Formats: sequence, C-alpha cells, structure tokens
Amino acid sequence: MKKILSLLCMLTISLWAFAQEGSGVNFQDITFSQALTNAKTAKKGPKLVFLDCYTTWCGPCKYMAEKIFPQPDAGKFFNANFVNIKIDMEKGEGVELAKKYGIAAYPTFLVLDADGNEIGRIVGGGELHPFIEKVKKAMDPANSPMVAKAKYDEDKTFNNALAYLGALDASYMNKEIIAFLNEHFNEFKTNEKWSDKMWKYVVKSLSDKESKILPALLEEKSTVNAIIGKEKADNAIINAYKNKLLLYLMGRETLSAEEVEDVVLQLNLLIDKDVEATYLMKIAKYYSQQQMDKILEMYNAQLVYNTTSMEQQMIERAFAGIKEMPKESIEKYYQEKEKALTQMAASCKSWMEMFVKNK
Repeated sequence: MKKILSLLCMLTISLWAFAQEGSGVNFQDITFSQALTNAKTAKKGPKLVFLDCYTTWCGPCKYMAEKIFPQPDAGKFFNANFVNIKIDMEKGEGVELAKKYGIAAYPTFLVLDADGNEIGRIVGGGELHPFIEKVKKAMDPANSPMVAKAKYDEDKTFNNALAYLGALDASYMNKEIIAFLNEHFNEFKTNEKWSDKMWKYVVKSLSDKESKILPALLEEKSTVNAIIGKEKADNAIINAYKNKLLLYLMGRETLSAEEVEDVVLQLNLLIDKDVEATYLMKIAKYYSQQQMDKILEMYNAQLVYNTTSMEQQMIERAFAGIKEMPKESIEKYYQEKEKALTQMAASCKSWMEMFVKNK
C-alpha cells in the first residue's frame, strides 16, 4: 500500500511538473518578499527570482504576457530556473520596487538573487528563443553592472570604466551612467574622455539637467573638435540644447528668462537651417516672457506646409506639452492641421490627374 501511495505521489508530482512546463511560465500570485523567501528556502527548486516589471498600458508587456510566456518552451526554461512573479509597477508594492530598482522603461525583466540583489536585467521584449538567450546572459553575475563596478573600484582603469558603462548601457540604466560620469569623468585623460569609445556615453549625459559633462564639452570644445570631429560635437550640443528647451516647456526643467536667452544664443551660433531648433527657440523665448498669444500665432497651417513630419512631431510635442496651454487651443490646432493636410492631399491629387491627362 505504501509503495502504491509513493508511486501515486511521484506520478502526481511528475504530472504537475509536466503541466507547468506545458502551460508556459508559472507566474506565482505571491508578494515580492514571498518570492524571495521561496527562492531562499527552496531545497531543490530555483534559487533565483524572475520579476516581470510591467504596466497595464504597455503594448510590449501585453505581447510578452499573451504570446511569449504561455509557450511550452518558455515554461520549460523559466519554471526550471526561477521563482517567477509579475508586478504592476504603478500599483501597490510595484511603485516602491520601481524606485528601488530604477525601472524607467517597460517591459523590464529583473533577475534577482534570493536577497533581492539584482544580477541582471533585460529591457524590452522579443521572440522567445532570442529572449531566453538574453535572460541566460543576465543570469551570469559576470555580466552584472554590480560586478563591473566592483572591478572598477578595485582598479580604476579606463577599460574597466568602459566595461562598467557598457554593463549599465545594456541594462538601460541611464541615470547611473550620468551619475558615474559626473563623479569620474575628469579623472580620465583628455584623449580618453573624448574618445569614440566614451562618446556614446557622453552624448547620453548631455541633456540631463544634473550633467556636468555639457559644461566640460563647451569648455574644451576646440580639443573635442580635434578628437571627435566638429560636426559630431556640434550635433551633440544642438540636440542637448533642444532637449533642454523641450523639458523646460514641458515643466520638467526650470530655466530663468536669462538662461533661456543664453541657450538660444548658443543654439544660434551652431544651427544652420534647423527648423526644429528655430521653432523651439522662439517658443521658449515667448514662454519665458509668458507671451502665450505669440506662441499660438506660430501654430497654424504654415507649420504643416513648412516642416517635415519628423519636425512637426518635435514642434507639436513642445506645443502640447506646455503646462499653461489651454486644451481648446491644442484641439483647435489639430483641427486646423487636419484641414491643411486634406487640402494638401486634394491639391496633390488634382496635380497628378492633370499630369496624367497632359502626358
């Protein structure tokens, strides 16, 4: 009888395991602390936690949940290696977890040890098998930003700094990149600071309001021109200033009227037929003087006729993002834009018909 019971138990466990594998990823309905406890106390099961950081409005999050994680191969891999949980980062404990782990994009997937320490992260979804390969890489502590940072702290070489920045970049940890550069940038040699290898991290930091790199770039501009090239340096500064004005208009950065004037002056020295920058400069100057009527005058059908779709998106984003801009004014602009586009389409059709007729 005991043997029969043992066989039945073993069969039940096997069937349960098979069902878990066959039905996709088993995301347990437990709290974050319970997931850590389960990983820590498991004698034979997984010792790692896979945390799906999602939001309800995130399209890629839904795609992963509906199309990728239910696949049998997903269940086979994730259920064998992790205690799997998913938490909405805008509700309940998710709000604090998003702050704790610096979640800035969705979906983000964290690989954690049983103490909640981050081993690795994957930002963005993808098809199953390439995604699994990314997770495998994230499971290796050698690829962790923490390990790379420890190596740099032990031996502050330029190559170790690049390795750490690369690990942060792979995890989309831009705030940490900026913080590291603010603290250590001036410790590197001139040819290292402005090298091609460092440049992509420099560019990421320029638009941040806390960045100390933009003033350094302006101060050493002639040297930067010689090392990285004048065009690349100018474009980076232009984009940084444009973003600064955009953040100012959206209320996410505070600038005085004098600071706005200084940014406009700097941009005027650099730009050449940059429609986006020209509009942003005008809008920012009017906004700093609270001349909202002047801003409204700029948003008319001429904007549609005189700009490309990419330029329009940037300029419209600035317009719609202004906190004090009345909702009805924004709606009016988009109504006028729709009329202008309809007129343009009708003109194009008429011109094409005439061309075909006369050919």
